[in-house]
Amino acid sequence: MPEPSLPVEGIPQLVWRADAAGAWIWTSPQWSDYTGLSPQESRGDGWLAALHPDDRAGQVEEWRRAEPQGGLYSSHRLFDAEAMCYRRFQTHATPMRDADGRIFEWLGSSVEVENLQAEAGRESPLLELRHRMRNTLSVIRSIARRTARTSRTLKSYSMHLEGRLDAVARIQSALMRDATSGLDLAELIADELLAHAAREGNRLRIRGPAVRIRPRAAELVGLAVHELATNAVKFGALSRPDAHLAIDWKVTGEADALDITWKESGMRIKTPPPKRGFGLEVLQDTMAYELKAETQIAFDPDGLRCAMVLPRENIWLMA
Repeated sequence: MPEPSLPVEGIPQLVWRADAAGAWIWTSPQWSDYTGLSPQESRGDGWLAALHPDDRAGQVEEWRRAEPQGGLYSSHRLFDAEAMCYRRFQTHATPMRDADGRIFEWLGSSVEVENLQAEAGRESPLLELRHRMRNTLSVIRSIARRTARTSRTLKSYSMHLEGRLDAVARIQSALMRDATSGLDLAELIADELLAHAAREGNRLRIRGPAVRIRPRAAELVGLAVHELATNAVKFGALSRPDAHLAIDWKVTGEADALDITWKESGMRIKTPPPKRGFGLEVLQDTMAYELKAETQIAFDPDGLRCAMVLPRENIWLMA
């Protein structure tokens, strides 16, 4: 059965990145959807336009204190473009540091609290809200650190990080529509492939029974699909007009596990990739640790094959 709904489940988490000086360099789609500011308009200090005029100076002052105190913690009002009014948000940002301890980037999340306080009138939902904010930033920090470790240049780091954060943002945006029932696996896979300009057709097949992935599992499965799709666009079946990609899944036994198979064909692979990058870490390590999933990856002569087995606890079957 689906987990009970929490008062904070529908609250939007607006994720963003800033450089060492606090100038914004990236925003999640939720930020633009909520505030009406485009990513371009939000860069630098353009994001301040979304704050209530009376709160802007205070937020600039909070940024001045952020580095000495090891993080940004603030409360302010943001413009709700749909409702045409301001609502109160809590913002938390954490610094990313290089090997010498210098800050090279900030990762932040802003979450609405006004409606939560009005509906709940007690402290426990606020504690849950803070917990969710920490979880979101924990995922982002992990992605940023691993991306930095596996990137050779700053340009490569920025490109890969933005792609991964966009994938996380797509999952979060979909979960906001109904966080209590998870995500349809077929839609999750199709949406991620569509983000890579890949549509189902003669060269791409997506097939399996109706299954919904629980929210926490959906974030990681979506990220895993993102890594597989990115690799396929660069080096695999989605990079060649004569290659094919088949994604199939089934529920095994008495609904004990979900088997997902990603199979590329029509390629000619002589040797597997020389280094173990972020994608393999997600598929083989993170999925195993967080979801107790088993993943097998093989570089067959005609293309990559990835088999993931997720325990029953990660899914809901649909009638």
